[in-house]
Amino acid sequence: MAERVLRILKINRLLSLLLTEITLVMLGTGYAMTFIGVNIPILRVIHFIFVIVFVPAFASHTVISIYIIRYRWKPSISSILEGKGDTITKLRLLQRLSSIGLLIVGTLQVLTGLDWFKLGLSSLLPYPVHRRTDFFLFIFLIAHLSTAAYFQLLRKRAQKEATQRTIDLERRNAIKIAGGAIIAFFAALILDKPLKIGTDITGASGRLPPGQSEIEQLKVFSAGIGIPSWDPVTWRFEVTGEVENSISLNYAEFRELPSVIKIADFHCVTGWSKFDNVWEGVSFGHIVKLAKLKSDAKYATIECLRGYTTSLPISELARSDVLLAYRLDGRELPREHGGPLRLVVPFKYGYKSAKWVLRIKFTEVQELGYWEQRGYSNTANPFTNDRYSIPVARAFNRVTKSLTYFTRWNRSDVLSQAPSARCVC
Repeated sequence: MAERVLRILKINRLLSLLLTEITLVMLGTGYAMTFIGVNIPILRVIHFIFVIVFVPAFASHTVISIYIIRYRWKPSISSILEGKGDTITKLRLLQRLSSIGLLIVGTLQVLTGLDWFKLGLSSLLPYPVHRRTDFFLFIFLIAHLSTAAYFQLLRKRAQKEATQRTIDLERRNAIKIAGGAIIAFFAALILDKPLKIGTDITGASGRLPPGQSEIEQLKVFSAGIGIPSWDPVTWRFEVTGEVENSISLNYAEFRELPSVIKIADFHCVTGWSKFDNVWEGVSFGHIVKLAKLKSDAKYATIECLRGYTTSLPISELARSDVLLAYRLDGRELPREHGGPLRLVVPFKYGYKSAKWVLRIKFTEVQELGYWEQRGYSNTANPFTNDRYSIPVARAFNRVTKSLTYFTRWNRSDVLSQAPSARCVC
């Protein structure tokens, strides 16, 4: 469903480009035939052919823009009148207003142009009106194209920065891996012992946290049965609470925000870790910037489908590696892994990286989330083995760690037997 919406958005952008070119051709041929007085039959034929192409393209673009890319007028206008709207909000409103102007003037141009064929419409839609409204068409077109070009520039700039960061990260990782492999190889030859990889790295300086085992693919856990459904047409992302600028975006509008790409590890509280996940989405810091937090805002509660919640301090969410992701490993984020939108907090256990995000509420006092209320740690630091907050759970964790010392069980197998061990990974 999300891929269909993205295809429709791409089609709508192509229609916008097509309509721009057609409109410029029609304005040029129209001026040539009227003001300049060029009397060339082929020029008239070209003008009418482009009119025939313009009408269905214009109608399609209008339907998609109004009924699929729904714009919430009241919140945007209110935030601007109250002096809280940012530059993007103002430009988005200008784009929508210019769209309405183009719709009205474009329709009037087509209808008044029919009087040229002597169809008896002169009393209602006289041809002179056709010649007097083209100026407004030109003004609305400039405003609409200027805002569209600005948003396209933002998208290109974000993609360029994200691509460069990805290349730099991959280059650094390749150097580290190659250097580490050479050192490990010669160390193994000197010591004549097998290499120990992954599960023996337990310190905070290591990549694999204590009690974790590396796996090749992300597992699927969720607080509920099955995967919740969502409709990309009615789905909305909202930001509320202690903010000066409340946000409400549909899926298409959210995807137009500047994007970032982050390569990060993922650690599940049940005992497994998956390295080098490539997440793409909107940085949490950008959402904070758009919302303009009040001085009372200290925490953020993440609200999701099915009533799932989690919360974190804003100071942690503002880190550069925290984002709201809609793509994973170069593909649209799968539904089972939180699509269309999930929070990604790489330095916490997975239940802090909430799936199926709908709303962010900024608060003065922290609200404990779903698993935090059920005994899981609120700080959730994987490198300090900070899994549980209640004494019974902590005692159970110590017992399982002792068992793994005296037996050959895998730690992830033991931890998965803990009470209420299901999470949102």
